[in-house]
Amino acid sequence: MDMPVRKHPSLPRPIQGELRLERSNALLAEARKTVPGVTQSMMKKPEHFAPGAFPVFLARGQGALVEDVDGQEYIDYIGGLGANMLGHNHPVVVEAIRKHLEEGILHSLPTPVEVTSIQALLELIPGAEMARFFKTGADATSAAVRLSRYLTGKERIITVGYNGWHDHFMYDTPGVPAPLAALTTRLPLFTPPDEAVLLSTIEKQASQLAAVILSVPYNRVLTSGFLQQVREACSQNNVMFVLDEVVTGFRVAMGGAQEFYDVRADIVCLSKSIAAGMPLSAIAGPSKYLSKLSDLQVSTTFGGELLTLAVCEAVMKFYKQGNHVAHVAKLGRKLREGVNAHAEATGSALRVVGYDAIPMFRFSPDLAEHAKQMQPFQAGMARRGILLRRDVNFPGSAHTEEQIDYTIAMAGEVLRATAK
Repeated sequence: MDMPVRKHPSLPRPIQGELRLERSNALLAEARKTVPGVTQSMMKKPEHFAPGAFPVFLARGQGALVEDVDGQEYIDYIGGLGANMLGHNHPVVVEAIRKHLEEGILHSLPTPVEVTSIQALLELIPGAEMARFFKTGADATSAAVRLSRYLTGKERIITVGYNGWHDHFMYDTPGVPAPLAALTTRLPLFTPPDEAVLLSTIEKQASQLAAVILSVPYNRVLTSGFLQQVREACSQNNVMFVLDEVVTGFRVAMGGAQEFYDVRADIVCLSKSIAAGMPLSAIAGPSKYLSKLSDLQVSTTFGGELLTLAVCEAVMKFYKQGNHVAHVAKLGRKLREGVNAHAEATGSALRVVGYDAIPMFRFSPDLAEHAKQMQPFQAGMARRGILLRRDVNFPGSAHTEEQIDYTIAMAGEVLRATAK
C-alpha cells in the first residue's frame, strides 16, 4: 500500500483511517511468549500508553520522527525515555561510531578514550574532578550508594524520586530481602509540604544516614533555596548529598540541575543524554570523594566499551559548542503554553506542568484518574501522528517549531473531540 505524501518533511505522513497495528500486534503476541514483561524497560510496556490504539513496536527513526513497524510516522516525544537528546540517528553519533568502528568494540586493556571521554565530561559537570562510567542509570546510583556508605561509615539512605530498580531503592517489591527495607526511606517531593518532611527526616536519621539521593520531581520546579537547605543539612550531618541527574543532566541546563539551581552535590549520577542514546551512565564529583571508589569492588566489563565512549566524547563537545539547552527549553515552553491554552478553552482538566525541557502532562494528581483520562488523549494524538508518554515528555534538539505548532494544533483538536 502506498504511503500518503507528506506536505512537509518535518511532519509525519498523514494517517488515513484508523491506525494499522497488524504487525505491532503480531510482534506483541510473540513477545508475550518469549520476553518477560514484553520489553526491556517497564516504561515501554503497552499499558503505559493507549493499548489497542497506539503502536507497540517502532522500526526506525530520523531526527524527531519515528516510523512504526506498520509503516506509520509520528513526531516522537518519548525520545528513548529521554535519552535521545539529539534525536534519532544524529550525525554526531553516527559519525563517531563510523569513525571508531574498525578500532574494535571492547579491548583487553584500557583505551585512550576512557581518559579523553571523561575529560570531556568533566568540563560540563559543575564541581566534578573525577568520574567513572557504567552502563545504566541504576548502576550509577547504586555505585553512589555504596561509595556514600563507605565514606560516611553509615548505612541508611533516603531516596527521593525514582533512582533505579536495584534492591536498596525498590525494597518493597517481590524478591527483595525484607531486612533491606530498614535501610531505606522513600520520600516524595510532589508538594511544598513534602520539603519540610525531607529536611526533618535528615535530622532525625542523621546518626545512621549515609546519603540523600534525590531526583527532582517533574510536576513542579523546586526552589534553589530549598535545595540549598538540603545541601546544608547533609553537610552538617556527615551525609552525602547525591543528585540523580539521569534525566536532568544536559537537559534543564548544560550542567544539569546543579547549574539550574546553583547547588553543588557531593556525587552526581548521569545517564540518558550523556551519550545521546548510546548505553552509558556515570558518577562524577570531587576527587576527595570519587578517588575512594578505587577502594571498593565496583567494576563493570562493559564500562570501557569504545564506541559508546567515543560517542560520549563527541556529544560532550557538541553540547559545549551548541545552544541545544535553550532551544529545547523554548520548544517545551511553547508546547506547554499552547496545550494549556487549548485545555482552558475546552474546559479540559489537562495541564502541562514542570520544567520547560521536561513538560509533564497531567489530567489529575490521582494517578488512576490521570491514566483513565490520558489514554484517550494519547490515542487521539497517535492517530494524528504524535507519540506522547503518559506523564513526562521529552522535546529534543531535533524538534522544530513547525512540529511543536502541529502538536499544539492536534492537541486542541483531540481535546475538542474528547470534550463532546
